[in-house]
Amino acid sequence: MASRRCFGALTRHCRSLLLSPTFKTLTPAPNFPPLLRNPSFTPPFRPRELERFDRLRFDAIRGFSSTTSASSDDEEGDGEESNDGDEEEEVSGADGFPDRRRLMREAAAAEIGYGVVGPLDPSEQPFVPYEPVFAVVQIGSHQFKVSNGDAIYTERLKFCEVNDKLILNKVLMLGSRTQTIIGRPILPDAAVHAVVEEHELTKLRITNIQGIEEPQGAAVAA
Repeated sequence: MASRRCFGALTRHCRSLLLSPTFKTLTPAPNFPPLLRNPSFTPPFRPRELERFDRLRFDAIRGFSSTTSASSDDEEGDGEESNDGDEEEEVSGADGFPDRRRLMREAAAAEIGYGVVGPLDPSEQPFVPYEPVFAVVQIGSHQFKVSNGDAIYTERLKFCEVNDKLILNKVLMLGSRTQTIIGRPILPDAAVHAVVEEHELTKLRITNIQGIEEPQGAAVAA
């Protein structure tokens, strides 16, 4: 009963509020003008400082581009001149190239310990009769004691072919029955002649030894 009376009182109170002339209803919001979606701001004036800056920047860019093009033209001209000079040097050096290569070969052979005289002519007789003379020669890193008619094998020698005549110029020692000459480290006036007989491992046949002379008395006694 009590709850029913409370519910009735609440209902009457709400009804009186709805029917009251002083009840304020919600009023619609005022209609404002719509905002611009992409507003663009244009300044009312352009300062003279900005115009002067733009003019200076344009002049600087134009001067830089003209200088760059001129420098590139100069570089192209210099490149063409240098190329022409290189071509002239190549043409002028073409005639002397074989001589330069020959000199390089001779220097490399001399460093090993020999020099190429030339091919052996079929009519030549380079062999000297045996003499009691010996020599110690160095070819590359190896040393050989040789006499006339001996054959030695070395590593394959460059710049020479079979039947080429060689001069072995690194003579470390000469000797005979009566004397011995030792170089310091080589004997500049001595030479050992040889002929290339094979060329897998280079086979040299000793033909003559120069730089030492046997006294006449010793030669007759021999």
